[in-house]
Amino acid sequence: MKNIWKEEDKNLDSKIKLNENLLIKMNMENTTGEFKKLLSQSLLGRNLALVYCFISIVMAILMIEEIAYSIPAILGGLAMLWSFISHLSIEKPNHKVSIVQLQKTICNFRVHMAANAKYDMAIVALWLLTLAPICLKYVYNISLYSDLKALSIFCLISVVVLTLIIAFSRKTYKEYDQKLKNAAANLSELIEFEKN
Repeated sequence: MKNIWKEEDKNLDSKIKLNENLLIKMNMENTTGEFKKLLSQSLLGRNLALVYCFISIVMAILMIEEIAYSIPAILGGLAMLWSFISHLSIEKPNHKVSIVQLQKTICNFRVHMAANAKYDMAIVALWLLTLAPICLKYVYNISLYSDLKALSIFCLISVVVLTLIIAFSRKTYKEYDQKLKNAAANLSELIEFEKN
């Protein structure tokens, strides 16, 4: 009878250990999955900044003889290039590293996002404000700088669009920050669980 109890106790311990390992693995996969998604979106945004820079430069070249349009487009393109360069530090982490190292990576990414959020919003706004006039001139032959009515409408639309961009960006960055906080908290729980 005693041997049966010992065997049953051993089986129970191995099942508990297996369940603990499965829970740790599931929690780790959820955390890294969410982080990978945020990281992929950020990497896409970084790479699109380079594409936007190229678009601005091409548009500026097409309107090179009109300095009032080409110079702002070049400045908008350079702002996008600066954005691309400032986000080069974002890399896909190796998820096979320790939980502590992954948590550090998430925290560093969160700090990077918080530090660059305002700049990213300002760069997108600048890019749109410098590219829209050149597109209107090149595509529709609407000269904003010589048509007061067109300039007034453009300014009004710009204020509305920029307000929407700022509101959307703040909401998005706030959601990013919360998801990154949750990921770091989940990893902290795993660290504590492993210690015990």
